[in-house]
Amino acid sequence: MDRRQFLTTTAALATASMVGTPMISLAQQSRAADDENFWQIVRNQYDVTDEITNLEAGYWGIMSIPVTQAYIQNTHFVNQNSSYYARRHYRQDYDKIIDRLARKLGVGNDEIVLTRNATEALQSLINGYNKLEPGDTVIYADLDYGSMQSEMRYLKTYRGVNVVAIAIPEPASYENVIAAYEKALDDHPKCKMMLMTHVSNRTGLITPVKEVVKMAKSRGVDVILDAAHSWGQFDFDFQDLDVDFAGFNLHKWIGVPIGVGMLYIRKNRVLDIDPLRGEAAPDNDNVRTRVHTGTMNFASVLTIPDALDFGENIGIKNIEKRFRALRNQWVDKVIDNENIEILTPQDERMYAAITSFRIKGKTSNQENRDLVKLLTDKYGIFTVANGGISNGAGIRVSPALYNSREDADKLANALNDITG
Repeated sequence: MDRRQFLTTTAALATASMVGTPMISLAQQSRAADDENFWQIVRNQYDVTDEITNLEAGYWGIMSIPVTQAYIQNTHFVNQNSSYYARRHYRQDYDKIIDRLARKLGVGNDEIVLTRNATEALQSLINGYNKLEPGDTVIYADLDYGSMQSEMRYLKTYRGVNVVAIAIPEPASYENVIAAYEKALDDHPKCKMMLMTHVSNRTGLITPVKEVVKMAKSRGVDVILDAAHSWGQFDFDFQDLDVDFAGFNLHKWIGVPIGVGMLYIRKNRVLDIDPLRGEAAPDNDNVRTRVHTGTMNFASVLTIPDALDFGENIGIKNIEKRFRALRNQWVDKVIDNENIEILTPQDERMYAAITSFRIKGKTSNQENRDLVKLLTDKYGIFTVANGGISNGAGIRVSPALYNSREDADKLANALNDITG
């Protein structure tokens, strides 16, 4: 039995397990963020514990019920057919999935390869970037992901370069973030490569990538983009950003099973990233030689189309509007509280779902972990504390499509109670 036959014979399982009203095709329809009847239909597509109000979707995005059922079916199929399928037919399915992802991203199918997560993709890009000479400079920011900062710092030992860390202004604005990168480039004319994060995992800040990349390229500086949190959280044209190197997660806002990321290298830049050691000769320009993931979870990869279908069925513009509405639902109720600092700008160009805050004066990691515990134990709300921000730690709030406006109100009421 091939995979298509297997999934056809087991399709009834997914239908039978659905809760609430089945999804209907709405990708071409604009839905208001406050159309609660519609968003209830969406929420019904998730099976979420009622033991806690989970506002920490930034770790990973749980699968919807249809995607979960597809994953179960794919797991059964792979387990049943084992190496016979993996060695004979998996590559064909993989290539078809790569084709679809490439079309969705607006890139060539010879420019992307799947990884286990964005971290693996970005590690390969940063460590493999071979245009650096001793004495050159590389730059990263405080709002970049911690593991990526570590990879950048390692270049001092690995490539003999100067590693410069900058702080994103707080409070941030569209203009002062661009100015911060401009100053960094002015101050370090020997800069050859820069790490940028599209959406910060620490604060949810959406960086003006297009403007900074244009500025960097005019000075001969390459940008490696961390897009782990952006794809699927809001609507943007990846090609319009004009980056040559990027890492993505598919198990965050796209809703693929855990363990799938993606690496992108523009075709004419592949040779500027070394193949992973032992994978190929340095002149090999196949993007797939830039990583070696070993044996991936075949079932997770095979479920990518189901996750894409689910998101496209709702529509990314609708998803973006809903995420901003859920974010604003709680932020608007605490923004005037003088004891609460919102760390993410109010400029819609600079936020989507994720926003962070801190209680005024509570800047240590421990103080914020204590507050997370209080929110969990007393108020039944789960969030996460994030350090590494230059002006002090904060707490990240990441709503998902399974959250309601009441969930956001619950957080706002708790914060006002705590600081009242």
